[in-house]
Order: sequence, then C-alpha cells, then structure tokens
Amino acid sequence: MAFFEVRADTREGQALLRRFGMPGTHGLVVLDRQGAVIWRSFGHDTTPEQVEEMLRRATR
Repeated sequence: MAFFEVRADTREGQALLRRFGMPGTHGLVVLDRQGAVIWRSFGHDTTPEQVEEMLRRATR
C-alpha cells in the first residue's frame, strides 16, 4: 500500500486531478492493484472509519 499527496497547484497535480475526476478540493482516491478507481471521496466529509473500512476492502 502506498499513499501520495497531490498538490493541486502544480502541473502534475492538475493532470492527476483530471485523470481521477477530482474537483481540486481535499479528497481521497483508492485504486485497486490494476490502477482502477474503486473509491473516491471529496471534501472533508469522509470519516476516519470510512477510510479504514475502504482500505480493509481494498487490501483483501
């Protein structure tokens, strides 16, 4: 498992935001082993419990 921070104020960051359909606000994208998006969240509404559950599912 790897975690990456993406800065929306960079060219690379803008490209990644477009690739994963992110609006440029705080968000989280979980990819499967093949690189397909299996979950995404925007803004600050996601709870730590939701993130933990999604990470459990993604690592099965």
